[in-house]
Amino acid sequence: MEGIQVIARAAAILRAVGAQPDGLSLGKLAQATGLARSTVQRIVDALEMEHLVQAGAGGVRPGWGLRRLGELPGSGIAQELRAALYELFEATHETIDLSTLAGGEVLFVDRFLSDQAERAVPSVGAIYPAYTMASGKGLLACLSNQEVETLYADAPLQQLTPNTVATMPALLQQLDGIRAGAFAYDQEEHALGRSAIGLPLGVHQGVALAISVVLPTGRFERQRNSVEQALQRCAERCRAQLGQMVRRAS
Repeated sequence: MEGIQVIARAAAILRAVGAQPDGLSLGKLAQATGLARSTVQRIVDALEMEHLVQAGAGGVRPGWGLRRLGELPGSGIAQELRAALYELFEATHETIDLSTLAGGEVLFVDRFLSDQAERAVPSVGAIYPAYTMASGKGLLACLSNQEVETLYADAPLQQLTPNTVATMPALLQQLDGIRAGAFAYDQEEHALGRSAIGLPLGVHQGVALAISVVLPTGRFERQRNSVEQALQRCAERCRAQLGQMVRRAS
């Protein structure tokens, strides 16, 4: 049982580090995981020996070993799309996410953080139901309505904010629109003060993919048109790149 507990603690640390790739101090890691700082130090030292994290002046960051493992499910998808995502970042200077589904939740595959003074920064260690996020709605649009209903059949939709979509019929109506070509929106549905616009990229090698631009709500309406145009260009480039990956593999 002690070995299992150590693995669980190491996994918690890796999740926290993965959610904040710009670096976390040991104190912040302890706060995010609920572990003692001394415990975090010992586990970080062990993970660093295996190249799963890298500890330095900027805090604890994902190591090359962790990044390599992260590429396995998507066969290098993140690396393949990184140039297109960076182009979207350059056009918006907002936080850019490439995401996939893990059960009914959003799993971030790659990210560029906004370089503006006021920016939408993801909460350390936070896990969000897909229906509360723009990228998540884009991912759910890659599934059938029956698959979405089955995914959340065990409990009512969780209300993270007063704006979170409240019912399955309302969610399915949004997903139908996204499948028809509409953008996916998150207007303070997963966190107050943050909004996002997203688009699905489809399913590639069995992996559902979506991209989104996350920004402070105060800039949402002002930036909406320009963000949507840049997002559409990025989605088209990403889909073309994914198509090339398929042709190279065949």
